[in-house]
Amino acid sequence: MEAAQARQQLRRVKVLADLPDQDLDAIAGAVTWRTVSAGEQVVSHLDTGTDVYFAVEGAFRARLEAANGREVTIRQLPEGSHFGEIAALMGTPRSLAIFAVTDGRLAECAAEAFLALMTRNGSFATAIARNLGRTVGALTDRVFELAALEVRFRIYAELLRLAAGGEQTSEGVLVRNAPTHEAIASAVGAQREAVTRELRMLASEGVLRQTGREILILDLERVRELVLR
Repeated sequence: MEAAQARQQLRRVKVLADLPDQDLDAIAGAVTWRTVSAGEQVVSHLDTGTDVYFAVEGAFRARLEAANGREVTIRQLPEGSHFGEIAALMGTPRSLAIFAVTDGRLAECAAEAFLALMTRNGSFATAIARNLGRTVGALTDRVFELAALEVRFRIYAELLRLAAGGEQTSEGVLVRNAPTHEAIASAVGAQREAVTRELRMLASEGVLRQTGREILILDLERVRELVLR
């Protein structure tokens, strides 16, 4: 891939978007480009690899599987995100499995190049630290919700998280390529039927409208009110 094209691709990733060309070229020279298909496992739980992945295209999901086979979604990873930095920083096995939700394209970066960039570019290191801080905050919220909130309120809270990454339209907030009801259930510790029931209730009240894999939240303030009850 030509240097200019590689830069254009890598600038789609939030933590790389503002890098000087020199640093971006260094990363481009250290990555392996990988095309993935929806449902494909990118990283396995407890894998000992230390590469960092930049999601240039597509959406991904971090999850774990319990001994009884139940899958638990830990977090969603949209296009423009990155993952794998904890293994690179700590040298520990992967704490989560990563699966492609859609077809996508990844830039797989050697840990050595990633760490070298953190060392010489303080702004990049700060961006990585801030992202880790946001992740810790989000996971703390989830732990609280699981311990303190009833299922329906956890579903409403998940809708707010989805809305945060949605697109503002004249009608409301549009969540494209929304998780399936089963995936939402996996994220909030519920059964798929409970998610379907709550979304249908919200639809009947005019709070949202779902068409296939798109959720249009018509009354975001109402969802916030429901979470705070």
